[in-house]
Amino acid sequence: APTPLHFRIATTLYKIENMPSESEIKEMLALESYSPNSVPQLEDFLLAQVRGETAYLADSVRRLVKLYQLFPNTSQPENIARACLLASLEYPNTDLLALNYLIPQSITSTEPCITIQKCSTLLEACKFSEFWTTYESLKSSDDKELAELANRSIPKVQKSILTALSFSYQEAPTKVVCDVLKVDSVDAVLALKHTAVIQSADATWVKFVGTVDNTKRQRVYQETVDFASISTLMAKIAQ
Repeated sequence: APTPLHFRIATTLYKIENMPSESEIKEMLALESYSPNSVPQLEDFLLAQVRGETAYLADSVRRLVKLYQLFPNTSQPENIARACLLASLEYPNTDLLALNYLIPQSITSTEPCITIQKCSTLLEACKFSEFWTTYESLKSSDDKELAELANRSIPKVQKSILTALSFSYQEAPTKVVCDVLKVDSVDAVLALKHTAVIQSADATWVKFVGTVDNTKRQRVYQETVDFASISTLMAKIAQ
């Protein structure tokens, strides 16, 4: 006789087989008005993005949150929090800021949205040490899906931080780079394979690919330089 496990497996397979594709979602976004009937498909697609089964699609995330705003009876707070984390991981883009205008304060003022917003603010301010400390709580969230997303997205966040550094510096001490990425060695930095940003790295220095900003003048990291000074550059990138 079928067991509960069999039913769970069957249900999972059914959802995977019937999950709308990215092209179907894009078609729906282009053709449909703001109808609550599209909420279930958008929720399924959101979960697929959270699980890494399909690429992040900002328009689909915004549409779902907008529908929650228009039809509060359909709103799912856990999905809003997941949408916020997905959006925040697009740093330096301002996806989370766009979502915030659609979310009621009753949700943004509760966990885990409070922590997600704080993480985003710290990241934008290049307060990397404080960011990682705060981010830890997301990795152990009561929402298993959100916790797994937070854990799986660490390399993506680290690459974003490397990008932030590269826009301000041509090179920086390897120890400093390891500290802001929260890794132990240059091997871990190289393992990110962020070749679009890193030109070379050894035990002493990390050299970044030249950009319009970091080659305007000799930009070498100095201990007296506050990381917050590069947040202005990141704001320019997000525009």
